[in-house]
Amino acid sequence: MKIRTTKTALIAVASVAALALSACGGGGGSPQGGQGIAKNITIEAVNDQTGPVAYAGVGASKGAQLAVDQVNGQHYLGDGVTLTLDQVDTAGEIDRAVSEMTKTMADDKVSAILGPTMAQQAAAVAPMVGQRKVPTVFTQSGADGVVVNDYTFRATAPMESYYDIAAKWLGANGLKDVSVIYNATYPTFANLGKTVFPKEAEANGIKIGQSIEVQSTTQDFTGQAQRIAQAAPRAVVMMLIASQSVTFMKQLRQAGYTGQIVGTSVQGSGNVASAGAAAEGLVYPVDFSAAMEGETSKQFTEAFVAKYGQKPDAYAAEGFDAIWWIARAIKASNDSSRTGIQRGLVKVASEGFPGAMGELTFDGNDMRVSGSIVKWSGGKESIVR
Repeated sequence: MKIRTTKTALIAVASVAALALSACGGGGGSPQGGQGIAKNITIEAVNDQTGPVAYAGVGASKGAQLAVDQVNGQHYLGDGVTLTLDQVDTAGEIDRAVSEMTKTMADDKVSAILGPTMAQQAAAVAPMVGQRKVPTVFTQSGADGVVVNDYTFRATAPMESYYDIAAKWLGANGLKDVSVIYNATYPTFANLGKTVFPKEAEANGIKIGQSIEVQSTTQDFTGQAQRIAQAAPRAVVMMLIASQSVTFMKQLRQAGYTGQIVGTSVQGSGNVASAGAAAEGLVYPVDFSAAMEGETSKQFTEAFVAKYGQKPDAYAAEGFDAIWWIARAIKASNDSSRTGIQRGLVKVASEGFPGAMGELTFDGNDMRVSGSIVKWSGGKESIVR
């Protein structure tokens, strides 16, 4: 089943000042080749809209649509040029992601793709992207094996690239005796738990007393919670998907643990709200929070609230910056063909740009951010570092 939600209506929202550049001319152009900017440019989002990580795909697509509206509303790509966003649901399935990406890449009208958010899906389709030469910008998908060729790009800084700020925060606050629990099924968490955090912990004088692996199928953490509570570490570093983290924190508190819990960006934007009092005081590093006070971050949040009536999450910020990266690429190359967008994405990455997540820099085709530490208290986030 293919779900399409193309929107071309212009909206009156506050535009991000740093992105409001003068429009440049249109032209011919096509997804497959030729120069110039076509009058109608289609981007297809191929990501989870249902399933266990739907929150990531839904958020990314909302942010992407806001960016599309701004690009069109500002006539950023020229008078009469319309950018549209089509949507396909991969429903948390790797085979479905491969199938939908195959069909999308074969569609001549699609100039670029907003790729799957789940790392396993992204890694499965990344080689195809290079073979078919369709510029694809992934959000989330923080594992290795995603940015692997000239046509794969990522608009989410890998969690490992800024998770060092969690270890620095723990060290600075004297929380140097910790236990770690992580989902070993997810490549990003497996890498963080086994390699990245232990290295950063050592650099900041932190001792890891326990390191506990769980799987994506783990839903009851009673045993693990009791082991950690009995060890009574100063802090617990938790690298779990959103639904697991809620259960784990509740069971950890029920087991009598009263110390500090540190999570990941997956717990951001209210994903831990259903944990209630068990989540009070949770801290975690993020690439974006609606509490961020940078000018472009605030303007994005205001525009998102104006469109959707709610504050944006990190997934929305990533989708927003991904589309603005593509729009800037088209303008930089003055070419909306697939090859033109690819060249433009590389050029824009070499220079960086201000976005919803702040000042964006790149390591090749891979985005980087400075990140922030936020605290969840009283049902909302606040910046603590």
